[in-house]
Amino acid sequence: MELGSSSSRKSRNSGHKLCFCGLKASINQAWTDKNPARRFYGCPRFKFGNGCKYFSWFDEEEGTEWQKKALIEARDEIRKKDRIIEQLKVTIAEMRSDLEKKQMETVKDEDEITFSDAPSFHPILFRLKTQ
Repeated sequence: MELGSSSSRKSRNSGHKLCFCGLKASINQAWTDKNPARRFYGCPRFKFGNGCKYFSWFDEEEGTEWQKKALIEARDEIRKKDRIIEQLKVTIAEMRSDLEKKQMETVKDEDEITFSDAPSFHPILFRLKTQ
């Protein structure tokens, strides 16, 4: 059967649609410009590349053109924001890495100052305590 076929069979016991493989058809959601958020039945093996290409709409087409346009615009806005979020995650990870490096450099510098200056300050501190 070709992709886009609307033939279906229902199992006798459960009332669920079965694909041509005899498996319970899965319910998916289309996000194409022509059918935004429209649900359909498909072979559960289709996404793995070995399905029977069973297809039928879950419901009758509903909605007006402005509703479809609004859904498409919302989908596109969500995708845009998802891309921005991913970019921000990368930036945050880079900044955290830079911060950790700076903190390690600061600790190293503090250790060098402490060890290099300790002998010269030690006698002064000793004199202050004994007076």
